[in-house]
Amino acid sequence: MTLRGVVLYLSVALLAAPELVSANRAVDARDVGNPKVVEIRIQHIDEKPITNRALRAAMKTQQEQPFAHRFFRADLTTIENLYRSRGYMDVDIVRRRLELDDTGKLRITLKIDSGRQWTVSDVNLLFDGQDSLLVTILRSRLHAAAGDVFRYGDVIEDERHLLTWLNGEGFAHARVHNRVELSSRQRQAAVSYDISTGRRMYFGPVTIEATDLHTSRSLIERQLAFREGQLYDPEKLRSTRNNLSRIGMFRSVTLTTPSVAKGDSVQPVTLNLQERKFVHLRGRLFVNNTEPGVSGRVQHANFLGRGNRIGADASLGQPLQGFTLFLTERNFLSSTADLTLSAGATDEWGNTRVFADPTAPGQFDLLTANYSIANELNFLLGTEEAAAFLSNAVYDYPSIEQLWKVNAVLSRSWELDDDVVYASNFTVNWTQSRNRPSRGRTIDFDTGDIDTTGVGDGDDGGGFGDDPFGDDPFGDDGAFPDDPFGGEPAGRAAQDGLFPYDPAEGSKGKGRIQIDDAWIDLLINEAQTLNFQLDFHRDTRDNQIAPTRGTFLRVAALYAVELGRSQTRVFDGDVEARNYLRIGERLVWAHALRGVMTGSLRRESDLPQPYWKEFGGEGSVRGVGRDDITAIGGGRGGLVLRNELRVEAGPGGIVLFWDRAGVWRRVRQASWRNMVSGYGAGLRWDVGIPLRLDLGWSDRPDKPRDWIRPEVYVSIGQAF
Repeated sequence: MTLRGVVLYLSVALLAAPELVSANRAVDARDVGNPKVVEIRIQHIDEKPITNRALRAAMKTQQEQPFAHRFFRADLTTIENLYRSRGYMDVDIVRRRLELDDTGKLRITLKIDSGRQWTVSDVNLLFDGQDSLLVTILRSRLHAAAGDVFRYGDVIEDERHLLTWLNGEGFAHARVHNRVELSSRQRQAAVSYDISTGRRMYFGPVTIEATDLHTSRSLIERQLAFREGQLYDPEKLRSTRNNLSRIGMFRSVTLTTPSVAKGDSVQPVTLNLQERKFVHLRGRLFVNNTEPGVSGRVQHANFLGRGNRIGADASLGQPLQGFTLFLTERNFLSSTADLTLSAGATDEWGNTRVFADPTAPGQFDLLTANYSIANELNFLLGTEEAAAFLSNAVYDYPSIEQLWKVNAVLSRSWELDDDVVYASNFTVNWTQSRNRPSRGRTIDFDTGDIDTTGVGDGDDGGGFGDDPFGDDPFGDDGAFPDDPFGGEPAGRAAQDGLFPYDPAEGSKGKGRIQIDDAWIDLLINEAQTLNFQLDFHRDTRDNQIAPTRGTFLRVAALYAVELGRSQTRVFDGDVEARNYLRIGERLVWAHALRGVMTGSLRRESDLPQPYWKEFGGEGSVRGVGRDDITAIGGGRGGLVLRNELRVEAGPGGIVLFWDRAGVWRRVRQASWRNMVSGYGAGLRWDVGIPLRLDLGWSDRPDKPRDWIRPEVYVSIGQAF
């Protein structure tokens, strides 16, 4: 025999009897232990009505997972039931082989004989009465019919469907039971339904059972989906239970229909309620780089038993402290919307960066008297040259913003399906704000290394114009007379030879000004505004505190009118999108994008300070001080990007994050290069509530040593 013949012979022999060369060892399922499953092979003798992928997906035993005997036995039953649900009542798993390879891993082979598909021979309705019309109606609602493929799932579904229809027609005590007679020889099934309708019932009186019920009965009755005397319908009982659960005042809601005397057509209803605790106290200690603080809330969630909420929020410590009182009226004017009224006052510590204003006589006098260059320009070249020089200077100083607010919010939320929640809010509020420098601190006065792009190029239109001073402030009717200093332009400090505002040596033009009463009066900014805001939310997150999948979208628009002499009108837009993507079993990638834009119908210099855009700190860029990303003179537009990679490990977890944001006075100044990044890592731990600890750094080019000092954040739930 030739070599080619020998090879061919051996190949045929191996194909015909693979077990002769296989190194695998057959084992019994009860003795195999828990090896790793590397292969599940499924073979079919006859028809293949179900794909191998669907069969493997239905099994608890999975490839690349340890083998468990108890799961494997249940998997065999599951496979048989899947076939029977398709009408293959004679299905048989004729072979189940388990083999261990030479590495100790398990390979499973199943061979299935599906047999022939069974059919329905007949469908009968067996009544306790002789209502032929009712028989006709019920038969028209069946899915299974003679000659169809027999599927027991269809029989169960028809049984439930008949009972639901009878209950909805007032037959509160109807009963429907199926009976199936199988014929193995003919491979057919005869289906019968035994139906007992009972009397047609009507809703009777409602009895409320509750201990020390605080909620008013009138509020409960408004949630009932039925009235006494209406035709009985269990769907209305379910709607009532959902309505009472949705208002959030009850821990459990149960509706029962007690048995009635024979021949009685009135069905009473018993409503059993367990109320929640209505008084809630909540506190939170937060830690940041400024100082520790505490915040809290006290709330009564069922004020006067009418479902109203009343309470107060308060916080103490920098950077934000204050208090707010609120009252919520649920289902305002019998609508599905809630009305919340609130009033409060807050103080917020931060930093303000503005251009110097040489049109203000007080500033001009102080600067020319205490700053040597301005003094010389004013003395030698006159007020116009001195003012032109000072107009490019920048004040950077710590400030306190005081806000007094009165709010009215009309809110409504609804669900179109189980996974999507929509919400909308319409807000009207009156705000009085006062932003003033912090007494006793210093102003960083910068006349050098200033980005003056676009300043003074003559564009004075709209909310993003370029002329911060208006038309010709130095003309005949401008802010400066020909001789504002009465023949002594050098000033008192110049006469003494002292210029306290001058920069220290090596400070590149940055001087320091002590904040006293005079500077507080010059830099204080006050505004009263009336705001109208509409915002819309769409939420598919699986959890609002610590989401792992889904999206969140928010769109808001605001129109504001500044009250008083200026009558400035402000338009503001805010769009935010968040997405949560699970990557593998333990990784979640969370990312968010937010864009803001605001503008005034008058000159940009008229935009009130409460509408200036600022980012940094918790909620935007971690690693950067709170509201530390600003634009000189107030930001009109901004962009925030946030990213987190969350690694879950049981109740704990590790997070790596990177945030980036930018704020610009004019849209054309926006660029990726002048945005600020923050990055860092954090720990998560779930002790019934998810706790969060983050450390963040920043590599700001304007503050090169900021990376040395981390920002610390301690809070509850994920950052976003």
